[in-house]
Amino acid sequence: MNAIILAGGESRRMGRNKALIERPDGVRQIDFIAGLAAGCCDSVYLSLREEGEGFCDLPVIADQHPGAGPVAALSSAAVACDGPLLVISCDLFLLDAATLDYLIKHRDPERAATCFRNRIDGRAEPLCAIYEASALEASGVAAEEGRRCVRKFLESLDPLILDLPSPAALDNSNTPEDLAESFVKLRDGVTSKMVKVSYFAKLREVRGVSEESVETLACTAAGLYEEISFRHRFPLGLDMLRVAINGDFSSWDAKVADGDEFVFLPPVAGG
Repeated sequence: MNAIILAGGESRRMGRNKALIERPDGVRQIDFIAGLAAGCCDSVYLSLREEGEGFCDLPVIADQHPGAGPVAALSSAAVACDGPLLVISCDLFLLDAATLDYLIKHRDPERAATCFRNRIDGRAEPLCAIYEASALEASGVAAEEGRRCVRKFLESLDPLILDLPSPAALDNSNTPEDLAESFVKLRDGVTSKMVKVSYFAKLREVRGVSEESVETLACTAAGLYEEISFRHRFPLGLDMLRVAINGDFSSWDAKVADGDEFVFLPPVAGG
């Protein structure tokens, strides 16, 4: 089996190349992911938008449809290497060897793809998955047709979907706050907590309730809001909100403890 690491994104929300970020132990993220992939695959490739921009020793597969996202990256990989293909996004800071080993051991070669279930919304996770040759062929058709949503593409394949052995292993990092959350998880570990959350204004309107108890794996206030926002498709980002913890306004990097009470406060209409 071969592997390809997806590192062709523009990292706009992060503000810097995620592949080059140093982890808490000083190892670059791209080198960490490449090491995981090399430990379970015969060959490892790097997927980038263009040739000549590689930042490690891996052979580069450039997108044949630059800017068209992971579906186009799969299509380009299909031309360069045979399936099955393990696809890994470079921004999975919590991924570990045990998770990849579990995925490979439970692969069903009779299905077009094998993947994990997202721990929050229960849907198929496309960016740490095994795509068989038939799936790679289908990705070429999808890319030609302009279908850019890789999750919808994966779901169209009727994949085998596995539950994650380590629930937070596929939490990705798209923003500096996400990265801080991942680094706290790496340092302190991942534990489940029960917290109380209150909503006001737009958030209460979207959620349909003013308060609820939430089970979370988050370590920071930002991580908690991102979990909830992803689950309920909240329209407001962190920059539009303030957070109060146990009655006091706090920063987004404040730690989450079992039994804490959170209030996410959006702007007041007309204020």
